[in-house]
Amino acid sequence: KMKKLLTLSFIALTLFACKKDAATTNGGSTANGANTFTWTDNTVTYNCDSAYASAQYKTIFVYKGGSATRYFFEINLTGLSVANYPFTTSGNALAYIRPGTTSSLLTSFAGALAITANANNKITGAGVATVNSSTLGERINFTFTDLPVR
Repeated sequence: KMKKLLTLSFIALTLFACKKDAATTNGGSTANGANTFTWTDNTVTYNCDSAYASAQYKTIFVYKGGSATRYFFEINLTGLSVANYPFTTSGNALAYIRPGTTSSLLTSFAGALAITANANNKITGAGVATVNSSTLGERINFTFTDLPVR
């Protein structure tokens, strides 16, 4: 009886402890856009756990890690068409949160994002953002490939 109870408890905990990402119906490398967005922060390269672009809000959302170690991007744009989107233009902005105590919220004041392809509800592109960190003029470089558009 005890073994059966432990097994059931383990199964229940496993089912409820897993983080669930909203699924998309339009592709990406995986259902939740994992590994579609890569960035370099202080010479370290990261791949996202999930990412997508919101067609309604013209915003790219990127996630990596759990609640205490979460990296997060919110990139607001004036469109999702193939074009260059300078962060010095009103309506285009990047906000980046990284875990830790040094400049955990970074916002762009220079740089740009370029969307080079938009087809089949997926976008591809790259960019660089100069952000307001403790390191003067710190740059975050990023690329995205087949990022799902919802």
